[in-house]
Amino acid sequence: MTRCVVHTAPEAVPMMPSPEEVHVLLYGGSPVHPRTAAIGAQLRDLYMRLGVRPSNRAVDLVSIALAVTAADTFILRSNSATSWARDIEIEMPLGAPDIWSPVLSDIERTLAFLSGDRWKFVISGNGEQAPSTQIIRRKKCLLDFSATDSVSLFSGGLDSTISMISMLEQGRSPILVSHAYRGDADIQNQIASEVPMNTERISVNAWPTSSLQSDVSMRTRSFLFIAIGVLICDVWSKFHRREPPDFLIPENGFIAINAPLTPRRVGSLSTRTTHPHFLNQMRKILVSVGLPSKICNPYELQTKGEMVDTIGCSSTFQRLASRTVSCSKWKRSNMQCGRCLPCLIRRSALYAGNVDDTTTYSTTDLSTLVAREDESDDLMAVMTAVRRFETENLRQWVSRSGPLPFNSTYRSDLINVFRRGLGEVGNYLRDSGLMM
Repeated sequence: MTRCVVHTAPEAVPMMPSPEEVHVLLYGGSPVHPRTAAIGAQLRDLYMRLGVRPSNRAVDLVSIALAVTAADTFILRSNSATSWARDIEIEMPLGAPDIWSPVLSDIERTLAFLSGDRWKFVISGNGEQAPSTQIIRRKKCLLDFSATDSVSLFSGGLDSTISMISMLEQGRSPILVSHAYRGDADIQNQIASEVPMNTERISVNAWPTSSLQSDVSMRTRSFLFIAIGVLICDVWSKFHRREPPDFLIPENGFIAINAPLTPRRVGSLSTRTTHPHFLNQMRKILVSVGLPSKICNPYELQTKGEMVDTIGCSSTFQRLASRTVSCSKWKRSNMQCGRCLPCLIRRSALYAGNVDDTTTYSTTDLSTLVAREDESDDLMAVMTAVRRFETENLRQWVSRSGPLPFNSTYRSDLINVFRRGLGEVGNYLRDSGLMM
């Protein structure tokens, strides 16, 4: 087991940490010593610039999520016994540990589902507290909560852009919340700035920093993304003195379920960042600690193509669609590859929605991948899945990505969105001449 030891005071970070430990300065801009890490300086500044004092339990949630992100980043899967599943213990202070102690086991199980690792938390007091009202009043406020009615995550991808445009065209006034990973901010800012109506936006980067080698799998990224959104919901509720607003996590149902396309993709190639089971577990945890949030994925029963079809006639969408980013590999060359699974689903969705795909892809003609085995893995997996899904037991197939709901109607709806989503990809590949 590797321990991630989290500190809030620079002087507490040891100069020579054990190889079995990662020491992290929480809310620090840079590591205190070599072979240590820092994370979250922008979040501390955010607390002071919201105009309203957030609750300590909302700050605790973000602190937990930052610690998880640091551990996920700097504890390498390659060093685990299986080269995948890690044993991670996080030792950290919280502002209100008594509130969180009863749900630690729930958080551990939820993170295990999300990342495929085994997690353990050891918490103590004297953690980060929300800044005082006096400090907040001295700072320039970043958001105007007065005319807003909801909170929505915004990544700069096709799904969150569709959600944003749809909400604005319906007369809604969301606060867009972005976690701007390296390279993402420019795309998010460009898309949001070209929407014809003003929106309130908050964009932060946890910025995990260290000389230590980083793991690239980042399976827990949605945990931090949601924690920041819950923080904004908490402050919105205090500002309006009302129940928290709708909190939208827009993701098409096919990707949210993300059933493994082949048996070997059950583990490392099957992410669960918006899986219905994960979102439901998050709701339960938040209610238990007094942070009720109306988390919903409004598109969990729609395919990506169906999402495109609902908005395809919008001139705003037609102008912005090609600028959105779906690719899992685009940062390597600053261009979407066109051949990874997210790109294949994106291309299929725009085709299904009858929208011209003017996106620049490094691989335009998918037929050229047949002779390039090192680049055709996702395409071959999709083709294999399309060929077998008519004869496969879809309930068993979909359940391999995680537990399905007990409600039979809801369960059937989730299975059917997977069926339709895979059908969209199959239609695109057949009409492109890649399959019979």
